[in-house]
Amino acid sequence: MSIQLHCCCVWPCTMQGPLVVQIPLFFLAAHMQLPCLVPFTACSYGVLVLIIEIISSTATFGYAILLVKCTRPNPNAKGLAVYKTPGKLPDVNDVRFHVRVLIPCYTESVELVQKTVEGALNAVLPAKTLRTVYLCDDSNSPDKAAMIRRLNKEMGTEVVYVSGRPKPKEGQPKETNPKSNNLNNCLKNEIYKEYEPITPGGPKIPAHEVMVVFDADMVADKLFFVKTLEIMAMDEQYALCLTPQGFDNVDPATDMWNRSNKPFWEYMLPGTDALGYIACTGTNFVLRCSALAECGWFPTFSITEDYTLGMLLKAKGYKAGYLNEELAFGESPIGVRNICRQRSRWCKGQMQVLFSWEHTPLFDTSLTLGMRLLYTSVTWSYITNTIAVPVNVLVPFIALVFGVYPLVLNRDFALAATLYYCSSSLVTMYCTDRKHLKPLWFTIVSCHLLWFTFTKATYNVIKSKITGKVTTFKTTTKQEKNDGQQSSDSSSKQQQNKGPGFFSKIIKPQNLGNMEGKLDHYIIFLSFLISFITAVVGVYQMIDRPYTAQGDFRWFLALSIFWSIYNMIPPALFIFYIYDMDHLFGDFCSFCFVLSFLMAVGGIICTWLVPDDYNLGQVLNVSLQFYEAQKSGKLPRISNTPWRGNSAVWDSIILPSGKNYSLVGGWYDDGGMLKLSYTTAFTVSMLSWAYSEFKNGYVSSGNVEFGANTIRWGADYLLKVAATNVTSSAGAVTPVYIAQVGDITKDRAYWGMPEKSTIARPASFLSLAKPGTDNMAMGAAALAAAAVAIQDDSLTVSSQYLQKAIGLYEFAQKTKGLYSKYIESGKLYPSVSMYDDLSYAAVWLYKATGDEHYLNEAVAYYQKTISSEGHVSANPFLFNYENVVPALNLLLYQATKDPVYKTSVQQFVQQWMSTTGSSGDIMYTKKGLAKAQPDGNLQHTANAAFYVMVAAKELMGGKYMLYACWARTQIGYMLGDAGKSYVTGYGAMQPRKTPHKAASCPPPDVADCTWESAYYTTDPNYHTLRGGLVGGPDNDDYWVDDRDQNNPANTVSLVNTAGFSATLAGLVDNDINMAKCQQGNGFIQNIMLKVKKQPDATGQRWWEGV
Repeated sequence: MSIQLHCCCVWPCTMQGPLVVQIPLFFLAAHMQLPCLVPFTACSYGVLVLIIEIISSTATFGYAILLVKCTRPNPNAKGLAVYKTPGKLPDVNDVRFHVRVLIPCYTESVELVQKTVEGALNAVLPAKTLRTVYLCDDSNSPDKAAMIRRLNKEMGTEVVYVSGRPKPKEGQPKETNPKSNNLNNCLKNEIYKEYEPITPGGPKIPAHEVMVVFDADMVADKLFFVKTLEIMAMDEQYALCLTPQGFDNVDPATDMWNRSNKPFWEYMLPGTDALGYIACTGTNFVLRCSALAECGWFPTFSITEDYTLGMLLKAKGYKAGYLNEELAFGESPIGVRNICRQRSRWCKGQMQVLFSWEHTPLFDTSLTLGMRLLYTSVTWSYITNTIAVPVNVLVPFIALVFGVYPLVLNRDFALAATLYYCSSSLVTMYCTDRKHLKPLWFTIVSCHLLWFTFTKATYNVIKSKITGKVTTFKTTTKQEKNDGQQSSDSSSKQQQNKGPGFFSKIIKPQNLGNMEGKLDHYIIFLSFLISFITAVVGVYQMIDRPYTAQGDFRWFLALSIFWSIYNMIPPALFIFYIYDMDHLFGDFCSFCFVLSFLMAVGGIICTWLVPDDYNLGQVLNVSLQFYEAQKSGKLPRISNTPWRGNSAVWDSIILPSGKNYSLVGGWYDDGGMLKLSYTTAFTVSMLSWAYSEFKNGYVSSGNVEFGANTIRWGADYLLKVAATNVTSSAGAVTPVYIAQVGDITKDRAYWGMPEKSTIARPASFLSLAKPGTDNMAMGAAALAAAAVAIQDDSLTVSSQYLQKAIGLYEFAQKTKGLYSKYIESGKLYPSVSMYDDLSYAAVWLYKATGDEHYLNEAVAYYQKTISSEGHVSANPFLFNYENVVPALNLLLYQATKDPVYKTSVQQFVQQWMSTTGSSGDIMYTKKGLAKAQPDGNLQHTANAAFYVMVAAKELMGGKYMLYACWARTQIGYMLGDAGKSYVTGYGAMQPRKTPHKAASCPPPDVADCTWESAYYTTDPNYHTLRGGLVGGPDNDDYWVDDRDQNNPANTVSLVNTAGFSATLAGLVDNDINMAKCQQGNGFIQNIMLKVKKQPDATGQRWWEGV
């Protein structure tokens, strides 16, 4: 038989459900995997794996289509004839047939051939049918000729012995198919030599002339002719009747090579028969001789004459029938080498046809398109098998050892994998008899064991097509002394040399036999070794570190372990097979059968248990909603926070000239009602920096308009508070900069809705007389950064921001002093430096204008702050509103490429990422939070994460993913990786009691908002405040959700959230997710880190160095 299935198929004769379900589920699952891909390089590894998976699945899908229809036995027939035509069936006893039984043989034993001849002679014939048996001996054996003479004498028969056909001599091209030539020799030179087309003008071969081919080991059942000829009698267009091959030496319970191929006979051929496909499998078939002659006799251009003949008959318009009953029995190869040789021959023969321009079914116009695809699909299954098996073995190995993953393990993938596995299993394991479950499974096992055999065969055919070398037919020995049993000589030698026997058995497996120098068994051993190493590495990593830093079990390791054990089962069966074939092998097959399904189900379950990754684009949107909740003044009609309304609409200040100047707008700084220009400016500068640096993050997440409007709301307020060019009827007004609106004491004493507040809201300003260089310079920097950010969205507004920034910068240069001396909020947000703020403003003006004058001033102010303000922060690696020196290093390097700045940037990044102790400037908590010392909170970590992402783009040695993934882990900690979210309105365990007046107060129609009802209550805030980052946990990852407004760990604020929002934009812009960050985080990396005594670093690639 020449057709080997890639995977088994179902036969729902009266039930089309499996197909109906499988088709849509397959496509749904395949398409759902597309967004789950992980780009690895420019030639995406994830896309490659998915393409291979889809290609390999086409075999299953193609066979499933065959199951739409299938033929059924006719209850009125004597045999099991396929009833395809209406009306009364003919009586086979009324039809006159002459059956020519051809038995080709070569080196088979005389005893084996004699049984086949006797079987053909003893089978019952219909009443009017004649029979002639021909032994086509290609070995010219005198013993076989003598055996035929003896049989004829003993049984009174006239078996014809045919031999002596001419063969190629030494030096001449070898025959492609000696079996076809042997059969054709008998037909053309013995039986029909006087008929057309052998003898021109001779009689035509009558329609009642039929032939039967039995391989030399196939013994016919008594009723073979009675049942098969019934189909041939229905219609002269029926050219062939095929029956299955039965094997006496195959145990279905241990048939790991799929030698009986039950899925093919029981579940595939009924479907192909119903679709009109003509299948021929080399033996046990009846063939109309006139149709054979019209096809040019048995094909000799392919070593699989059976497959090719079926295609030729179909092209000539003939019909065929499949009789699903075993009516002849023989022996299947036992030795590993012979099994591989047989399957290799089947594969080679079909590849010869596929890669032949003259004979390939794809271009055969005499076949319908459906038949072309159907005949090609048989060969296609070999090709899919050659790529699917090694990929399935290598993917988990590459994942665990090298840390390279092809897919994002999220809920989309879990659903896709579940649908894909269930729909495929519905096809591959559906059966009408539970006894067929294990044979169906053995088909999959055999494909794994034989993939290298098929690959080698395909390669040899392609090579022969290129070189012109002839691919020849190699016979398969069904019984041989060295396969499964040792010869007496070799056995005695082993008895002498093996001692106790154990080591001899290990060195020379008793059931392997002579592999003739071929590599097939070594490849199977290698497959086992790869899967075994994968499983061991996975178990080691799971034992070494079963949980992530955040406390989640590492289910992705379990998934790869299950997968590797699943892949280990076929080669494990092979190893058991070659060492021991007694009753234990059957038990081991049953154990592996159950284990394979447990591993598959376990893997599917693991995909659901892997924590789903965050939708960072959605989180970016949530973070921007925080600024909506902080809005003061007259709010837009459309808002994501409908529980907020107009508030502080009378905010204003009496300028020194007596002019009443409106200050409506802006943001409340935290959960109270203070409006602070310093923190607003720092927030606007961070949001603007992120918008200009990572704008694609806003675009891809659909937050462009939202992000731009958020920046403009803050920048518009800064335009107001920078009253540097206000005029009145009396002329120009003394320039001032309003730094604060609201009274801290009164604000803290009031707990109620901002919309209902009537407390006094005085405004405080800075001027030449009350200098606040730091505060004003920060405002100038923010306006310049906003001008850069939105210049593509609105050039007019951008110009307004830029002009105001220039004026405010010049005003700040005329002053010299710190704002905290004159402004009350300086106690909340103290500042001890001003030159860093001036440099910050100057460098942003340079980015907005390109004027070198600003760059020179930025450098000069930078040098001043380094020389005279070295005390800016006790921790130089804090980046916040008070210390923007780290930002200056990065911005000035971008502008000048001076290596001095680069060194400072690298030191900042390395300090945040490399410090793991509990002392020093940066420490790491047990759950992985990088924390500035001594009093750092999540604000500083978020700012550092944004800083690292910007720095990594151009000056961190090309290891972008290492740094981006560090930022992702820190943001992940804030979102809930540590077991709780520190972002309000996001996550299952989120802050719900943060001290926020607007969020905590119920609506007036529900209850009055008082200290008792809204502040001291233990209930969560009435409204969900979304997107605000709280101060966060202590050094032991400890944090309590309460409404203490004096506890910075629980409060939300503009400066807390600014860096968080900015980092999210960078992560979304570069599509950073944990699946990408796991790339390279495998066994090799872990060992290298342990050797160097370095901590784990998500995203650190082994190929980039440690």
